Amino acid sequence: MAKLLKGRKDDFYQMAEAGIAAYGSAVGVAIALAVVCFALRGKGHPEPLD
Repeated sequence: MAKLLKGRKDDFYQMAEAGIAAYGSAVGVAIALAVVCFALRGKGHPEPLD
């Protein structure tokens, strides 16, 4: 019985670790997107359209 509970506990920790990794990668993508957006801000068309 103790072995079964330990296995479930290990599965829980693995799922928690996977969830933390997913949130971490989502935050990393958001930061990269913010860096690209701020780097390209104001880099529009340099000539007037008229």
